[in-house]
Amino acid sequence: MSRRDQRDSTSTKSNSTHERLLRSRLSRRSVVGAGIAGAAGIAAAGTLSRANAVATSGGMVRTAAPLKQATPPAEGIYGGRLRVATTGQPATLDGHFVAQRTIGLIDWNMFEALFTFDGEYNTVPMLAEGIEISDDGLTNKITLRQGVPFHNGDEMTATDVVASFKRWAPVASLGLGISAFLDEIVEVDPYAVEIRLTAPLVALPSLLARQQSGLSIHPAAIMEAAASEPMTPEQYIGTAPYKFVEFQADRFTLLDRFDDYVGVDSPPSGYAGSKAAFLDEIEFIPVPEEAARVAGLQAGEYNYLEEIIPDQIAVLQDSPGVTIEILPPRSYGIIILNTAGGMFTDQTLRQAVQAAIEVVSSGQATHGEGYFEPGPGIMLPQTVWASDVSAELYNQNNPEKARQLLEEAGYDGTPVRILCTQEDLGDYNAAVVAQQQLEQAGFTTELEVSDEATLEENLEDDERWDLTTNAIVFRPDPVLVDRFVSCTVDGKWCSEGKVDAIERLQTESDFEARYAALEDLQRLWYEEVPMVKLVNNYGVAALTSNVQGLIGRTHFEIEPEFANCWLEA
Repeated sequence: MSRRDQRDSTSTKSNSTHERLLRSRLSRRSVVGAGIAGAAGIAAAGTLSRANAVATSGGMVRTAAPLKQATPPAEGIYGGRLRVATTGQPATLDGHFVAQRTIGLIDWNMFEALFTFDGEYNTVPMLAEGIEISDDGLTNKITLRQGVPFHNGDEMTATDVVASFKRWAPVASLGLGISAFLDEIVEVDPYAVEIRLTAPLVALPSLLARQQSGLSIHPAAIMEAAASEPMTPEQYIGTAPYKFVEFQADRFTLLDRFDDYVGVDSPPSGYAGSKAAFLDEIEFIPVPEEAARVAGLQAGEYNYLEEIIPDQIAVLQDSPGVTIEILPPRSYGIIILNTAGGMFTDQTLRQAVQAAIEVVSSGQATHGEGYFEPGPGIMLPQTVWASDVSAELYNQNNPEKARQLLEEAGYDGTPVRILCTQEDLGDYNAAVVAQQQLEQAGFTTELEVSDEATLEENLEDDERWDLTTNAIVFRPDPVLVDRFVSCTVDGKWCSEGKVDAIERLQTESDFEARYAALEDLQRLWYEEVPMVKLVNNYGVAALTSNVQGLIGRTHFEIEPEFANCWLEA
């Protein structure tokens, strides 16, 4: 089979994966809140760090020095219970099966992955010691750190990695992405596995890294017992600095320190490096009401809030004992146009929408002054992928140009059906602002507000809607963004040019070649207008001032970890 035929074969398998994911798609809120790789048929990676890299005949082995007994930073204080107010309580903490923001916030304190992201969002080893890639890119040998215990006392081995992978790959979006390229995964010896591919996949280490819906590693016996059902609480066994203790529905999830934790001996950096369990316990308490979370933080009842909306920041800013930290952008808002049915199958009409939109008003309505920034890049500015290509087509605020495009397209006044829900006020406010701007440009519109379940159902019918609003959340690499790689998510953007750009992002090993493909993808975004970018939305951390070692040490874009943080008296 020729190289071209191999790519075509891979594309066919990937499309099949898209359909499987579509049939089991997550709720819209889960996708937005979690920032997952959603219905992507392929997902991929940041750059694998060359730190501690050793050249080999077949590729690069990247090592992480094992630590027999973790040495924590000297400044930390042991003791205390950190109380985290979450937006709700998931029905399961099995991230293999369910991708949700709150699950990720809890899970990655208990579980670990083969790889993770450092402070620069390079992909680096965690449970893996390194990876060796064959010259043809088809054989990926992952060596494991030795002497790493699970919470039940058993040592992690290749058997556990293979069992975890085989359970995860058929059900998780990232695993399905690998499956499009997968021949087999095999145990080489007790501390090494090989992932054998049918075509090169430059993103493999990052597909296996710590993120929403990521491959957490568990004992093989638990994977076999859980099989195709979500793990039960007694099966929440991992290798991380904290272990599961207790779950009470609608009350709390409790973790405590794992005294036998064995980590890596390198400085903390992002989600990587050494991890000290200073805290005795971490308690996650479901508090669905925003006002109750804020009041609890003010009273010292909670130490950290999973989420806070900008309207509540002013309430907390002058509260004694409370710290508010503005973080790098975690997402950007989008207007999604239905390219598969209705009026916006016409590209000229989509370009008219883009010409009409002014983004600052949307940012003020959705996040508030000072908590967003305009920017044309379809990758967030803290990534190496930021680009200003086609910036002249961003934030046009040109109703006159929009009216000319409407005339060119022969627009007959058919109402634009805008679907939204007030259960997500940010998306709702963005829809209302878009409606006003489109009407000023000469569109007729209908705003249809429903509950979230009805919205989900309506978006499945390509003939039922024209426009909706949503967000694209932070990802360190463009092929981790479902709306780029998938042809089946809302709006169904799937042009030949887009497919070609994604294929190059998936298969090219040279960064400059991949960056050129990203810029081609961004150029197509602004020419074909499957979506209209709004503004980059800053993250916000709200915590009590006695929480130390968190801000500036861990990432927040894919939820923080509470290793290396402590409570001052």
